[in-house]
Amino acid sequence: MSAYSDNMEQAISHIKQQTILMQRSLTQKKLMDALKHCSDMLKELRNPDLSPKLYYELYIIIFDSLSILSQYLVENHPTRHHLADLYELVQYTGNILPRLYLMLTVGVSFMQTKDCPAEEVLKDMIEMCRGVQHPIRGLFLRYYLSQRTKQSLTSDISLDKKFDIQFIITNFIEMNKLWVRLQHQGPLRERDLRTKERKELQILIGSNLVRLSQILDDSFALYRDEVLPQILEQVIQCRDVVSQTYLLDVICQVFPDEFHLGTLSQLLDTTLKLNPDVVINKVVLSLIARLNGFWDRQDDPNAIIQNLNHLKLDSNTDEEEHSADDGESTAEKLDSEPVSRNKFDLFFVFWKYLTKITEERPDLPLHEIIPLVHSIMLLSLKWYPSNLSNVDILYKFCWEKYQDFGKDIPEECEQSFKELFIYPLSTDNFYEIITTCDSFQKLLSVQSITLQKSIINSILDKMVETNTKITDKQHLDKLGAICEPIISVPNNKPKTSILTVSDDLDSELTFFNPEQEKLAKLVHLIYHKNVDINTELLLICKKWYYNGGKQLRFTYPALITAFWKLIRKLHFKSLKRPERKEDYNAKIKQLFKYVSRCNTDLFNVCGLSISDLIFKLNLQTAAIADQLTLSEISYDFFSQAFTIFEESLSDSKVQFQALVNMAQVLQKTRSLYNDEGYYDTLITRCTLHGSKLLKKTDQCRAVYLCSHLWWATELTLIGEEEGVTKNFFREGKRVLECLQRSLRVADSIMDNVQSCQLMVEILGSCCYYFIHGDESETHVGVKYIAGLVELIQANLKGLQLEESGEVQDFTAPSQTIVIGCDGSYICKTLSSSTCMVSSKIPNVRIPDLIAVPVSYFERTLEYIENQKQVDYRFNAITT
Repeated sequence: MSAYSDNMEQAISHIKQQTILMQRSLTQKKLMDALKHCSDMLKELRNPDLSPKLYYELYIIIFDSLSILSQYLVENHPTRHHLADLYELVQYTGNILPRLYLMLTVGVSFMQTKDCPAEEVLKDMIEMCRGVQHPIRGLFLRYYLSQRTKQSLTSDISLDKKFDIQFIITNFIEMNKLWVRLQHQGPLRERDLRTKERKELQILIGSNLVRLSQILDDSFALYRDEVLPQILEQVIQCRDVVSQTYLLDVICQVFPDEFHLGTLSQLLDTTLKLNPDVVINKVVLSLIARLNGFWDRQDDPNAIIQNLNHLKLDSNTDEEEHSADDGESTAEKLDSEPVSRNKFDLFFVFWKYLTKITEERPDLPLHEIIPLVHSIMLLSLKWYPSNLSNVDILYKFCWEKYQDFGKDIPEECEQSFKELFIYPLSTDNFYEIITTCDSFQKLLSVQSITLQKSIINSILDKMVETNTKITDKQHLDKLGAICEPIISVPNNKPKTSILTVSDDLDSELTFFNPEQEKLAKLVHLIYHKNVDINTELLLICKKWYYNGGKQLRFTYPALITAFWKLIRKLHFKSLKRPERKEDYNAKIKQLFKYVSRCNTDLFNVCGLSISDLIFKLNLQTAAIADQLTLSEISYDFFSQAFTIFEESLSDSKVQFQALVNMAQVLQKTRSLYNDEGYYDTLITRCTLHGSKLLKKTDQCRAVYLCSHLWWATELTLIGEEEGVTKNFFREGKRVLECLQRSLRVADSIMDNVQSCQLMVEILGSCCYYFIHGDESETHVGVKYIAGLVELIQANLKGLQLEESGEVQDFTAPSQTIVIGCDGSYICKTLSSSTCMVSSKIPNVRIPDLIAVPVSYFERTLEYIENQKQVDYRFNAITT
């Protein structure tokens, strides 16, 4: 018969059965029978086929059963038995595994009595455990010893404390050896399975280190001199990847942070002696994360350094020390002798380790080095946030490593580099890092274009989000160099033909590019109280953006807007300080020259595709110059706008809208009135261009809109008031001439619907002038309006006759049609929600078209009737 059960269910059943029999024997005070039952159930732990998981399940059940026996032994000593005799007796048990479990149970129970030589018993028990060398059985046996002695070991500060610590360390070392040995049992093909099983057992080993941390309490000297050296020696000697990785991680987690700070060099030096297959950066990352957490948990972080200085002085080690003053550069002292023996620089310790590990491990892959550098950077920015030279050193180190590896950079490194660049953006001094650390831009420039653009976008987003002001020329140059990948036009595209390349670039820039939007926003972050310096900063930005080729269409408008702001700023200063007005005016004129230069660059680089944009920029600049009473400059920009209109705007709709914009701006000008006929020249030219538009409908609308150029109205923002202000530019005859010309054009249009519509619009303009001026001034009188009403009525009758003669298709869906200010029809089919905007709508019914001018005319007549109640002059108009 086998000494153990064939399967797990039988083993559990047998253990429970023997436990019941043991309890019954103890109740009957039959200790020998109880020990026999315990020995029987302990045989189940000899099964070599149990996996670590199943073995642990049996161990837990047996542990609970042996706890019952231990309690009985303590309660009945020495009345029914003496534990010293019993300790000798159980050592005659037949099988070694049950023998040792019983011996440990009795021995630990004996230690709870007053007359027990605890140290001798402990020495004997731990020595006897050497008798089991099977990895899994030996591990659980020693784990059982650790659990049973947990409450017995003293925690008082005495000589016994050293013994207890040495006992735990010895047990830990032997358990680790058994754990490592497990890896080398069985066939090679099951290596991965054994590794998985070992990781399931790692908590048994780590429990010893947890016990050590509990016993040590705050005894740093004991930890430094006795505990840590032995633990690290075992870690190094085992040469096992799984063991070394796990144990170093446990060391970092279970012992106090202050202990790690005081023994930092020892821990880091140990990582240099590990198996080459151990991923070192995981260990160091865990340690640094612990130290950063220690900093965050302190109420007074500044006191940490002082405590560390005291801690290091007590350690009496031969490690080099380094000044941690934030104002001093670490880079200047890396190769020099220690500056002070009473200062502790955490960054220097890690930097020294980083350089040492790269020297001793030249085979260390880049994707392991970069996370290590990243973690050290986190630590430096946490502990020494104002010492940015540390960050620059790390970026320089990475750049040099990148150069060493050349172009053979693995893809997995890209994410590591991205984190290295992204993290500083989450700090308060991110702007100082990217503008003062030269190596930041160097390292970024050698990354892939995709990664560069991602980092640049993150930088720009952060600057806009935090409203970071750019006030220094060198900083702006640094930002320009960093942003160069999204500023410059790519020149590595395959060029099949000149036409194809141009078309491709235009198609790319058809829609607004988010990257260029961010560059435009960057312009508005440039600020300096000194206007001259601010101007110089904008010119530096202009120089960078000029390399963007056709992308200027997105960035230069922001520059022009910034120049406008400076112009207004200088103007307000000149009003406050009249004695310096000439100086300010000279600077203002220079700024207008920069705006003109930008407009010229836009046209030269981007060509006809943005003529409309350049036209509007010139108009707005002219308006600003007029507001500053700089009539000559204003006239020059209006002239440039007209030049763009004449030479570059060819689409009829664009031309019409451009003239409307021109008229709007000219109508609000004031400084051009009395200077060499500038205003008269410009408005005449505007009206002349309107009369020469391709479409007669556009001609008509442009001319009657230009009539307002000869009839200025009040601008309340500048203090003008109708009836008070006397210098309005008004020439009624020219107003009437424009209205008459537009009426002649409207009358000559072949499309009767369009003709009537335009006449109704002209009637509206006539009513406007009739209200806002005397007939003697505007020359738009009752007779003219009445005659125009009669003419419209006659034409509408003709349309109604045309409608009555039209063959109507009443099966067609009814449509609602209105006409836009540019003459386009807007049609909405009542049977659907779709809209169509076009100058010609297919399948439209004539009655629907005729209804448009009729409804407009009826509303105009209704308005005239309503005006009769408030203005007696309208009574003379017969409707």
